[in-house]
Amino acid sequence: MAGALPGDAVPMAYPLLTVTSQMATAAKRQEEPLHGHGQKDRASSDPQQALQEALSLLSSDDWELKEKGLFSIKHLAGSHSEVLLCRLHEVCLAVTSEVTNLRSKVSYSAIVTLGELFVTLKKNMDSEVDEVARVLLQMVSNSPDFVQKAASQTLGIMVGNVTPARAMTALMDMGVKNRHAQVRKCAAKLLLSLMVRIGVTKLAGTPRAERLAHVAGKLAQDCHKDTRHYGQEMVKMLLSHQKFKMLLERSLSTHDLEDILTRIKKKIFDYFVLRISDSHKKVKQKALDVLAEIIGLLEDALNPVMIRLVEGITKNLNSKDPRVHATAVKALDESVAHLDKVSLLKEFSHQWNQLRGQALLDVAERITVLVEWVYASSPEVVQRYALPVLWSCLENKALPVRSANVCAVVTKLACALCELMGTQLINHGVGGLKELQIEDKVKGKHAQLHTEKDECTWRPITSDKCSSNLYRSLDKELRIETTNLHGRTSWKKLF
Repeated sequence: MAGALPGDAVPMAYPLLTVTSQMATAAKRQEEPLHGHGQKDRASSDPQQALQEALSLLSSDDWELKEKGLFSIKHLAGSHSEVLLCRLHEVCLAVTSEVTNLRSKVSYSAIVTLGELFVTLKKNMDSEVDEVARVLLQMVSNSPDFVQKAASQTLGIMVGNVTPARAMTALMDMGVKNRHAQVRKCAAKLLLSLMVRIGVTKLAGTPRAERLAHVAGKLAQDCHKDTRHYGQEMVKMLLSHQKFKMLLERSLSTHDLEDILTRIKKKIFDYFVLRISDSHKKVKQKALDVLAEIIGLLEDALNPVMIRLVEGITKNLNSKDPRVHATAVKALDESVAHLDKVSLLKEFSHQWNQLRGQALLDVAERITVLVEWVYASSPEVVQRYALPVLWSCLENKALPVRSANVCAVVTKLACALCELMGTQLINHGVGGLKELQIEDKVKGKHAQLHTEKDECTWRPITSDKCSSNLYRSLDKELRIETTNLHGRTSWKKLF
């Protein structure tokens, strides 16, 4: 396909067909800018003769003569549209045939001319929609960028001026099933705009309702990201109407529909997370307040967005604004109360190493609460995700937080695990060795775990005040009730 002629960008008068530097083949054109609102141009003294001459020029093999013919038809559309109506099919056929011209300048001019015809003739172009849409969609792919853009824009003009039902049928017939991703994207975008314009209530009463639900479901699963986005927006609109909800359930498998709904929820929550991270404190606080309220309402429906939810909340736990911190804690507590506790414990564990300051203590306290819920049904989850948090606290000489509550928080976590796991806690921590030095896991000696018979004690071997206090607290608090061979009950120190 021939490339565009060089030249500077020249803006066109038609507002929807602005010209980029690539589209500046018009820079050296021997024609005037297009008047895209049906504005009257110089009237021909004999419009019938002018139309006949224009059609003759379009049948020529000379591309420059074709350009003149297209230009004449544009002028007639603005000044003598009634003349075109008498021979509308013949005119549209002649112009549409030039859209696929190998000379990109002629192709572009033909596309712009069609746009002018749609603007001036509006619903009189209904009978030509199918053929014009087919050719324009073809040009959306495998064409120079400026031709692709012009074709997409003219399709948008078509959708905005012809009968919506005709445009919708044409797009569903020739656009959404096309093998080219760009064509499907363009068709999906235009279909969505038509749905918004018509409204789901009116669409539900049309013969196209069932087909539209099927098309929306397929587009929502498209391999192209943008096409999938438009499809998901269509599904979201249709779900607001009971009939369309039923049609979607009928046309899609349960798995596919759930997958689409999960993607939609994630997208919605992505926008919400932006407000949670807003630089304006009042916006952030309000978003956290709303989040705390909807968590209790949506509950497990928020499981697909668990990662983003936890990230959004924990980032605000270190806020210096006491109101923001308070609302973040409230949202955190609502998450623990209403969301899937196994998934939440896993996510807290995954993010543990990235936590700092007060956020670390707040999350540690919620992990303590979660292990008591999770261990009864999934002890292996506690062993895999909660124990590493405890070992991390014990291994670090200086946790990334300045607080007098560090010892108390870690002790509560250790106590909870000890009460649930008993001597298994030693087995998982010591691995059968009689003596374990923390330096085996991280650099630096902080404490040694000594075992003698059934008793185990932590012996701090560091001068660090926080670590010493922590281990003394553990040695004092952590005891388990055991029964010896003689049936007597006694208390044994676990640490």
